[in-house]
Amino acid sequence: MEKISILSCGWLGKPLALELQRRGYAVKGARTSAGGVEELKAAGIDGYVVVLNDVLPEAPEAFWDTDVLIVNVPPRNRERGVQAHIREISALRQKLESTAIRKVLFVSSTSVYADVNGEVTETDMALPEAPNGAALREVEQLLLQSPVFRTTVLRFGGLIGYDRVPTAEILESQRRNNDVPMNVIHRDDCIAIIGRLIAENIWGEVFNACATGHPYRYEYYSAAARAFGLSLPEKQTTAALPFKTVNSDKLKQRLGYTFIYDDPLRIFDIPATGKRLP
Repeated sequence: MEKISILSCGWLGKPLALELQRRGYAVKGARTSAGGVEELKAAGIDGYVVVLNDVLPEAPEAFWDTDVLIVNVPPRNRERGVQAHIREISALRQKLESTAIRKVLFVSSTSVYADVNGEVTETDMALPEAPNGAALREVEQLLLQSPVFRTTVLRFGGLIGYDRVPTAEILESQRRNNDVPMNVIHRDDCIAIIGRLIAENIWGEVFNACATGHPYRYEYYSAAARAFGLSLPEKQTTAALPFKTVNSDKLKQRLGYTFIYDDPLRIFDIPATGKRLP
């Protein structure tokens, strides 16, 4: 089985590491602090402190001794500005080109698409107005254009499931228009899709990964409120905000993949046992 390093192992990366280990892969995980590494080791994951910067990543050489690198690093643009993440990924590419790594999976986001008031696919090239999305598109290209390793880009919708569900505070908030369609994906689907891409050795591709269902935000919030016994959110007046719906047909056809949570509202189902589905 191949060796896999995951940069980094947080909300998505840690359960991903555990699942890949369960499948027989030798997995190494990265966190940015010694405390985070101890958390990984306590879970049975071979952990390393890895810190990106705009010169060269700070990491033990053993972390780069791998067949596949999964790059799952939040940009943190709000605190630092968009150019910081671009410089970090540029430095990461430089480092990777000096290693034996030839397969990279980059976890990206559907924020790379412009709001077109309709459907978008992997062929849509229009850049979003938001600087974060445009910068992320640039980061994707940095990795895709490497002449040394092959990168597959996975553009996830908003991540949902487990503790990422609407809270009472979110339901009461009126900060956002809630009459727009959502593009989301459950963490279980994220992990399953990454596993399939690695197992089937699919590299040098770009895929959208969102549930087929695109419930309006108000529908999603209302389902959460009913499931958790909270007050229903107030339906906001439609403000004709721009939107997009993300098409994932390429992924489903290439992998023959059926989403576990193709209808995002299903995460709020409550079986007879009284336990909410994950």
